[in-house]
Amino acid sequence: MKEDDIMNYLTEPEYAINYIEWDPALTFSLQEAYQLLNHEVIRAVDRHELPKPSIEKTGIIVGILTMNDEIEILIKFMDGMVQLIKTELCGDFIMVPDDI
Repeated sequence: MKEDDIMNYLTEPEYAINYIEWDPALTFSLQEAYQLLNHEVIRAVDRHELPKPSIEKTGIIVGILTMNDEIEILIKFMDGMVQLIKTELCGDFIMVPDDI
């Protein structure tokens, strides 16, 4: 996969800071989930922390797994880990922009 193709995943509307919507049709492709590795996220309820969220509120996408024919990601927070499908990620979490 080319680098331009990789960056296209992160420009999808569902990864925008202001996108908070539960859409059950959203699913990860393996390539998309792979490109999210090592990106920072915060919970939507902590959006007031942007543009520079505290380390306690920031999670890092650290893993990918397949459960019940669906690709999921793992996010490590200081207080534990969460396992999410794309619908949950886009509905309850916000990607922290890389340029901050």
